[in-house]
Amino acid sequence: MDYQGSTVRDFLHANGQVVLERVDNNHNLRSFTQKEIEDITGGYSTMLGEGGFGKVYKGKLDDLHPVAVKRYKNGTKKEEFAKEVIVHSQINHKNVVRLFGCCTEENALTIVMEFVCNGNLYNILHCSSSNANGCMPFPLDKRLDIAIESAEALSCMHSMYSPVLHGDIKPANILLDENFRPKISDFGIARLLAADKTQHTRHVIGCIGYMDPLLSQSGILLPKSDVYSFGVVLLEIITRKKAVEGNNNLAKSFLEAVRKGKKVRQMFDEEIVNDKKNMKFLEDIAKLAAECLKLEEKMRPEMLEVADRLRTIRKAYHLRKGRHSTGSNSRLTKSEKAEDVVPVVSIDELRKITRNFGSCARIGENIYGEIFLGVLKDGHNKSTIMKLFPSAILEVPLPLLSRFRHENVLQLLGYCVEENHTSSKPENRFLAYEYTSRGSLHDILHGKENVMGGKPGRVLSWAQRVKIALSAATGLEFLHEKAQPCVILTGIRSSNIFLFDDDVAKIGYPGVSSIEAPGYRNNLLLDSPGGILGSSYDAPECATEGYAQFSTESDVYSFGVVLLELLTGRKAVDPTLPRGQQYLVTWGCTKT
Repeated sequence: MDYQGSTVRDFLHANGQVVLERVDNNHNLRSFTQKEIEDITGGYSTMLGEGGFGKVYKGKLDDLHPVAVKRYKNGTKKEEFAKEVIVHSQINHKNVVRLFGCCTEENALTIVMEFVCNGNLYNILHCSSSNANGCMPFPLDKRLDIAIESAEALSCMHSMYSPVLHGDIKPANILLDENFRPKISDFGIARLLAADKTQHTRHVIGCIGYMDPLLSQSGILLPKSDVYSFGVVLLEIITRKKAVEGNNNLAKSFLEAVRKGKKVRQMFDEEIVNDKKNMKFLEDIAKLAAECLKLEEKMRPEMLEVADRLRTIRKAYHLRKGRHSTGSNSRLTKSEKAEDVVPVVSIDELRKITRNFGSCARIGENIYGEIFLGVLKDGHNKSTIMKLFPSAILEVPLPLLSRFRHENVLQLLGYCVEENHTSSKPENRFLAYEYTSRGSLHDILHGKENVMGGKPGRVLSWAQRVKIALSAATGLEFLHEKAQPCVILTGIRSSNIFLFDDDVAKIGYPGVSSIEAPGYRNNLLLDSPGGILGSSYDAPECATEGYAQFSTESDVYSFGVVLLELLTGRKAVDPTLPRGQQYLVTWGCTKT
């Protein structure tokens, strides 16, 4: 891009018209004034960090949503600022820090971004004193999760119609959210790559220890430049050593050991080497890192392949972990493949983290079971533990639930089956899911379910409702069209659509259904409080002919009820209203 015009907005007009239109129309990006930025940051009162570009402050939007405000120092080239806005605005991925908007006033160049609360990967790996968590345990499975999701984000960026090249991948630019999920940040030197052009950079900018040697020699930024940098990140993840420390360069030391045929296992982090069963997986990651670090650009893998191979390593790791578990939870057949295995959690661990399933940890119940809050022993995943009712039905075998991995489907973290050897009572079944930071759509629209006096959340804007509907529909499409086996939800409802930051919606509890759950499905078509929540979403054929009639089409019907809830703000059924208005579908059909 060549700079044209005298102001930032001139540059955006010339080189990023689509972006500027979004800002001006207040669609995906917001145009802030200098006064608004000062209000958001409380007069720049809380600084999060600083660098060569300027300083980053913490702030809050009008809806109290926390943000990070990147304020550029005076003298910043308008071209550099505008390029960052243009490039960052092109990316919409769950593992990339979200851009909310910018201020283009001449003396207040500012970018407003998502605030990510757990610092960055560098602090976690290297026990930075600025990290409130200190030098915390860092198990291999969590390291793999971070590596995989970061690789997936880079793969997405490289696969766009106009690929985005980051140019500065390093642990300090991989932020971690409340669930320690990675978010790639800092697009200050990133570039958009036209499909038919090579991206030259006049001034080679990057970080020593991570920069592709070919980039420093030629000034040509390529997707494989990011691959090289990511290879260094992989080394840091498995060694917990810095890329550069004193005169030691991690990548050079590693490659020299490989060249001389020395065992690189001596470089691995002691915390994860202590479990000897981890060794093969660490060696596989090291082998992948070595391929990323090849000097010949064409010999390096694409980021798509890197992400895929890391996922394969994780699947094998989970398989090994499952097979070496003890007790009744380790009943896995030899024919099970790695991708079919979901982590097993012991009943002792569940009892410990929920205080023996006590009332202090109980946060509610739904149609499937009682819900408890706990933190799994790796220390990073706050999760909801669901103790299934005897009436809950698992539509697919428990290990297969791990196949339902999608950004719009609630992630299963583990499961447990506790057999009753001395009783005729059925076995106790537990499912551990990722923690839903904002609760369910039902909670937001109508107040917490089964809680007296539960109040709705903040009123959702039209844009928020559209985003929620779209992401929920995407999750439902995945379960119907792409999951193996196909998953029928037996009546989707607002109480099993969960909301996360940035109004991302996830479909909850795929593969789990319930028949005759207490207090939910009785009196199917009666205007009485009992059972109405469950039945008010059912397609007519399911309400009259029973469970066998549930299908993908009946799920679509139920989703239509959810859309009506989003449009009207009314409950699917409200027994406090006059007859004829109690059922949303009946009332809605009379209005069309």
